[in-house]
Amino acid sequence: MVKANSSREDSEWSTLDRNILAIIFDKLDIMDIIMGASRVCIYWFLAFHNKILWNTIDLTKLNHKGKNVLYKYPVDKEALSFSNLSIKMSRFFFNFCRVKHTKLKNLIVEITKLSRTAPCNVFFSFNSYLQMEHLMFVAKRMANIEKLALPVSWSLYKGLDSFRFAFSQWKNLKTLIMANDFTWGSFEIRVLGESCSNLNNLKLIGFYILGNDAAEGIVHYHQSLTRLSLRCSFIDVEVVILLIRGLRNLTILNLTHCKILRWYLMMNDVVQAATQNLDKLITCSEYDCQVCKDRPPMFREQKFYEKHCQNDEIKELEF
Repeated sequence: MVKANSSREDSEWSTLDRNILAIIFDKLDIMDIIMGASRVCIYWFLAFHNKILWNTIDLTKLNHKGKNVLYKYPVDKEALSFSNLSIKMSRFFFNFCRVKHTKLKNLIVEITKLSRTAPCNVFFSFNSYLQMEHLMFVAKRMANIEKLALPVSWSLYKGLDSFRFAFSQWKNLKTLIMANDFTWGSFEIRVLGESCSNLNNLKLIGFYILGNDAAEGIVHYHQSLTRLSLRCSFIDVEVVILLIRGLRNLTILNLTHCKILRWYLMMNDVVQAATQNLDKLITCSEYDCQVCKDRPPMFREQKFYEKHCQNDEIKELEF
């Protein structure tokens, strides 16, 4: 990288408050920081160790292809035109543009070098190629995570001992967002319940019908849940009633955009159970709801989940 051309410029950056730099750098996303800005000069490098910058690790803006992560959006130079800052930005901009891809694991390693144990929120892109070794690395380096959004990853749940280790590190985990697919079963439900006693908010995203066994596991191991979202999921109406009646601390249940089997046959039973046990039951009508109308056939729903997974009617489960 190009170094400062004069001792005066060098001095200007050395005397600028690092907290002010942190506020400016907060405008950048992860790839801007890791692949460019943190390497401009020693003053910027030190400023990027500010914990303010690393409360949330948001990887949702990265476009994934296979095992590599592709940077999706160009650097917004206009948003960063702060006199000397724009000059500094120009020094790494062209070098940065030549970075075509980086492996997810390498990106995570670089993030932890700067963030240390600061992150409280970590959000992976829906299609991240996240493997168990990556999750274990994150667990070791970021033990203070309180909110975690995991991607759909068919290889994520293969190592049961590794899965147990990863979640055993997150004693402070309060909110978990993950896919309800055919690889997620009773073992994972039990491990989450045993390892994360502070888990209050859970969101399971579609793909696979949430059956009676899974619901019984949630009731048995997750009595601490106060908010549950099954947004866009496939679910049986008897499972809905089981969750409402079985989770004694549950206050809000989100069933918007769900495909609920036998819903209209037992809808009155659901309403009665919700009235007796919940503060709020959130639903929608598939006849009037545009999201439900736009839902494609089951075998083409990948893009649908990717588009809607970050939204939720329960604000604690948005990311």
